[in-house]
Amino acid sequence: MNVLSEHEVLRSSRRAIILVLFAISMISCGGPSERIKEIEAVKATPSPTPGERPISGSFVITGSAANGMEPYTGSLTVAPKGDNYEFRWSTTKGSRIGTGVQFGNSIAVSFAATGGGKGCGVVLYKVNTVDGTLEGRQTAWSDQTYSTWRATRTDGTGFPGKYKFVLKSSDGKDYSGDLTIVKDGSGFDFQWIQDEKGNTNEKMVGFGILKGSVAAASFGGRQCNFALYDITSNGSLEGDWGGQAAVTFGAETAKR
Repeated sequence: MNVLSEHEVLRSSRRAIILVLFAISMISCGGPSERIKEIEAVKATPSPTPGERPISGSFVITGSAANGMEPYTGSLTVAPKGDNYEFRWSTTKGSRIGTGVQFGNSIAVSFAATGGGKGCGVVLYKVNTVDGTLEGRQTAWSDQTYSTWRATRTDGTGFPGKYKFVLKSSDGKDYSGDLTIVKDGSGFDFQWIQDEKGNTNEKMVGFGILKGSVAAASFGGRQCNFALYDITSNGSLEGDWGGQAAVTFGAETAKR
């Protein structure tokens, strides 16, 4: 009969303890497959800019067209969509779908009838009328990320006027050009002209709204609409909506 030395006994005991601890840890963690699922779930969750309040969820909405006309009620569902959000409305006036981009405590949405938003987009600006700058984000129908804007006023006072802009697109390319903003009814007309190698080669027009120090505008055609919401401290949304087919705005409240 072989008699184990005291050293060998201790070493065997340590091995047994390590194996037991490893088995316990695998059970508590759910095994490798569960950990992979957890990692994938983390990857699928959007990462908002620090300080931005996530807004995903279900809401009960009330709203109307301009001057309280054509009131409606319904529901709104907001879900993460890459760096953006997907909006789905079901109301007494019909269904709509859109893509929203958040910037601080504001979110702007490009929306249209289901299947009718191709080519539509929205831009959301933070407005500094003191130094004449606009800082913003832009997204388009069905996009999962956004482009960024920086514009400096070259003519005019306040918000309307002429600006030079630099746009960094979602694919990392930089573009520059001129932006003109003109008062129109309750809102503003926007015209962006992009320059490339000194030649004007692309023009985009839109219509939008200024609320305090935030502005939003839709572009892409008369079928393209937008909503601009303030995100309240309790997570509700207080907003105005409009489009290129009119120069007035409706109002909407969405409560969780």
